[in-house]
Amino acid sequence: MLEIDLFENIDNNGVLELLKCIGIKTKVFKKNSLILKTGGKIDFLGVILGGNAVIKKTDSLGHTIVIEKLKMNDIFGHNIVCCGLDKSPVEIIAENECEVLFLPFEKVVTPCEKLCPYHLKLIKNIMKMISMRNLLLNDKIDIIGKKTTRDKILAFLESYRNEERVFSVPYSREEMAKFLCVDRSAMSRELCRMRDDGILRFHKNHFELL
Repeated sequence: MLEIDLFENIDNNGVLELLKCIGIKTKVFKKNSLILKTGGKIDFLGVILGGNAVIKKTDSLGHTIVIEKLKMNDIFGHNIVCCGLDKSPVEIIAENECEVLFLPFEKVVTPCEKLCPYHLKLIKNIMKMISMRNLLLNDKIDIIGKKTTRDKILAFLESYRNEERVFSVPYSREEMAKFLCVDRSAMSRELCRMRDDGILRFHKNHFELL
């Protein structure tokens, strides 16, 4: 647990103090189980300790949109409870066995009477994690704001490109289309055209930009 960003610069004794002060809890979810359901009560911040999860939202027409994927160290729930909402507008599903740490929001943002340095460090770490998540969501807005499906695909792949020639993305074709807010068949056809035009190569979720 000490290796996660939430407890950066907090030693073992500090974590133990926080466990007593705030009442931090962890829970393991099985694959495909609901971590949080739409309309469910939410008064906590969540942090992924292990495994992966996906945040989805279904509109009034029944269309499902993939908001984002969550991996180890990612925080969730902050953008809901910080707005004063107590019911979730999204659902979060475990993609595989997933361990989640839950922190009661009110106790986190209200320093204890002792004003212990561990609590203040925790708040600072949470603010840093929230800022990083917001930056990633801003990147998504930039991606889906592109005019054409090709531009959306390129911007999406560039966000996962690294020093390796071939890189992978943590999305299936269906999830990728939902993330980009495009039709899956249209996206698949565009990927094939981009391959034929010599722009990229791909196999399943592995890509190479040429």
